[in-house]
Amino acid sequence: MSDEALRRLRNIGIIAHIDAGKTTVTERFLNIAGVTHKVGEVHDGEAVMDFRPDERERGITIAAAAISFDWKGHRINLIDTPGHVDFTAEVERSLRVLDGAVVVFSGVEGVEPQSETVWRQADRYRVPRLAFINKLDRVGADHERVIEEIRTDLGANALFVTIPLGLEDRLEGVIDLLRRRVLVFDPATHGREVEERDVPAELAPVVEARREQLVEGVAEQVEWLADKFLAEEEISVDELERAIREATLAGRVVPVFCGAALRDVGINPVLDGVCAYLPAPDDVPAIRGHHPETGEQIERRPSPDEPFCALVFKVVAAPNTDFFWLRVYSGRLGREDRCWNPRTGVRLRLRQLVRLLADRTAPVRSCETGDILAAQGLKNVQTGDTLCDPDHPILLEPIAFPETVVSVAVEARTAAERDKLLEVVERLQREDPTLRCHTDEETGQLLLSGMGELHLDVVRQRLEREFRIAARFGRPRVSYRETVAGPGRGEGRFEKKIGDTLVTARAAVTVEPRPRAAGDRSLPPVEIAESPALATFPPAMRQEIAEILASGCESGAWGYPVVDVRVRVDDLEVGDAPDPLVPISASLTMALRQALDAAGAVILEPIMRLEVRTPEPFLGAVVKDLSARRAEIRETGMHGDLAVVRGFAPLAEMFGYSTHLRSLTQGRGTFSLEPFDYSPVEEKDAALH
Repeated sequence: MSDEALRRLRNIGIIAHIDAGKTTVTERFLNIAGVTHKVGEVHDGEAVMDFRPDERERGITIAAAAISFDWKGHRINLIDTPGHVDFTAEVERSLRVLDGAVVVFSGVEGVEPQSETVWRQADRYRVPRLAFINKLDRVGADHERVIEEIRTDLGANALFVTIPLGLEDRLEGVIDLLRRRVLVFDPATHGREVEERDVPAELAPVVEARREQLVEGVAEQVEWLADKFLAEEEISVDELERAIREATLAGRVVPVFCGAALRDVGINPVLDGVCAYLPAPDDVPAIRGHHPETGEQIERRPSPDEPFCALVFKVVAAPNTDFFWLRVYSGRLGREDRCWNPRTGVRLRLRQLVRLLADRTAPVRSCETGDILAAQGLKNVQTGDTLCDPDHPILLEPIAFPETVVSVAVEARTAAERDKLLEVVERLQREDPTLRCHTDEETGQLLLSGMGELHLDVVRQRLEREFRIAARFGRPRVSYRETVAGPGRGEGRFEKKIGDTLVTARAAVTVEPRPRAAGDRSLPPVEIAESPALATFPPAMRQEIAEILASGCESGAWGYPVVDVRVRVDDLEVGDAPDPLVPISASLTMALRQALDAAGAVILEPIMRLEVRTPEPFLGAVVKDLSARRAEIRETGMHGDLAVVRGFAPLAEMFGYSTHLRSLTQGRGTFSLEPFDYSPVEEKDAALH
């Protein structure tokens, strides 16, 4: 890939709250760019990007889908992500590898709970973004209110780049503030044909005032533009575009576009904005990692001249073969070249490389800097693995995924089907790191854990449809966690004669609560503290020790995973042994178990962030019902003609709430839940669920 081709590459994602019109926007992108000749509608079950049967049935995006297309001399790799909170892991891993994002907001609903969640995810990965206020043809649409919510609720410096010409059923087109032009989109060509007009005389003062606000807002963030602005010099369109791009890449400005995707209004300027304002791979800082053996910090610049480095950010399990999605950060790799997986220490050849085109693929001969594509048929590769040049090893930071909150018991009908079930679930876990599976020690039941009822229902459908496994699913139940009540210390000794050698090891471990801010789930569940007792061990062995301790915290005194603890090795001695890892593991595990028992266990239940929207006459009944469900109501207010209730509620009390809310509000209430935190729960309450 030449330098010019790299500069004209855009790796972007579409993110939003569910039903903001995200997939509809993507479908319009594809149609306008000439990828499709018929517009696929989500409500008709014909969307190109929602190609899975369960997505078309439900009318929502469940799994991220990728596609590549060209627009005005640029190559755009686009990932359409889910909007439902149960599938937030798809957003997480996509934002981890993307260079920019388009955030879609409903012009009626505005900033919604999942809007805030995806915005925070983009903030965490420092992804530059632009916003599109959609559905401005709907009754109650108000772009002014939405941009104000973006500014206040999300803390973004949002600036209009286009504004609507009319609203609701009077929406005619959009006004380009940079060029002072009206853009009207031909419905007969689904917006491909655009007519440019002069701004009507009666709107000219409004457009000039809005353009002045745009220039002033950008000038506050870009010094060289501020000099021209204060000197009252003429600022050209090219200069203003360059300044907006500079401020957007720095995360200081969010350009805002307006339109209505279903009516093909305002989509073309968004594509132009993607090319003009969002980063190319060589605009992004060097990716950082460390040497897998020495721990030395390493960087890889986005250049074809650097050693090859890529991250596996998604695995798609299909009945015939698995697809491994890659983001290439540096270098180039042909199909006959070898790469290395530092986690397994295995060399690989990526013989089957394909470009992703939604439900189709196209073979490619090599993967190069900036590419997002997929490989097939890889062995022992999982989400978060690094693939790199064997002579220049690097290990990238793995992708962090949220903790599961709901579990369900699964039973196969026969012993043969149980073996097949376990095999398929293992493949699905490689695809979806938020799907966890373990066997209950007391009952022997197979338990699947996920992000919500919908998540687990989708897994059930996939087992039946794709893999022909008719397993019995129990009722969903809460996935509890444990933490420690205070500090605790334990010791473990291992002594065993292996052949003629007496193998010994002794370990001492301390555990203590690890404080954190409420709702902050960015920290790992278990922190392995630095310890002088491990200073003499090589880096690879210290990593093994950390994994042993983390694994030992997967089941606490009550059988739940242990979280929010700090573990420190106070002492570790090992005698001569053919394999020192065996006695080390045994002594550490004994010491950790004793320390956890001494610290005392506290059961934690998942607490959800809650938002309910209801017509005002039903507000009292909704609040009373939530109080009975142990909800903590933080605020109530109005959003248009709807009352809004925000707060927190235990997940255990919210099963079946959708049906109950419809009953309370004559079918007019809506709600959203997203994982927020874990909170101590009485043991008797945990036993009830």
